[in-house]
Amino acid sequence: MLKYFRKKKFSPLRTEFDNSITEFSKEELKLVNLLNYTKKSASTYSGELYDIGYHTLQLGNKVLHGQRNPKERFKNVPYDFKGKSVLDIGSNQGGMLNACAHEIEFGVGVDYDSRMVNVSNRIKEHSNTKNVQFYVFDLEKEKLAYIKDLLPTDTVDICFLLSVCMWLKNWKELILFVESISKTLLFESNGTGIQQQEQIDFLKATYKDVLLINEISDDDPLQKKRKLLLCKN
Repeated sequence: MLKYFRKKKFSPLRTEFDNSITEFSKEELKLVNLLNYTKKSASTYSGELYDIGYHTLQLGNKVLHGQRNPKERFKNVPYDFKGKSVLDIGSNQGGMLNACAHEIEFGVGVDYDSRMVNVSNRIKEHSNTKNVQFYVFDLEKEKLAYIKDLLPTDTVDICFLLSVCMWLKNWKELILFVESISKTLLFESNGTGIQQQEQIDFLKATYKDVLLINEISDDDPLQKKRKLLLCKN
């Protein structure tokens, strides 16, 4: 039976799970401590009110709740990930790639926050996941073309750009770059209503087909107004 750890405020981690801490192996406890460490990050989505931060994670028979559950975010996406190559831009703790790693050919995640990237790689090592890798990359300070050199292939089947653009001054340039290396984009808008509409309008000017998948981000009780879209050329 799965054991669930729910949202709550807490003091340092080693007292947070005081009722069940003996159920963690030494290796699992290391991972939980590292996930807790990401909540001290400067990243906007630190998920500090949750057990392990932004992404829900399953460790054996334990489900550690984050602000968002990757499986829920994938639930309505009309896309077959089997054998596909994936680039996740703004990968945070790596939850989206880890959630689909069992069916994709390979996945690469980039994030500007070294804490997030370190933990993402640690999780994939713990899971013995061979086909995903995460890298530190600052989307505003580095040339976007360098992302291509992090990929094992020249292009990918699908890119993720999920709840990222409102934080970037060069978000339009980023969308154009993504379109140049992949014909499919899974996109989540974020920001004010005006910001989100501007993002969606730019997608419609860039892609031939923009499908609205979810009108609201119902998986996240804190921010429900984001929209999920699948864009294709």
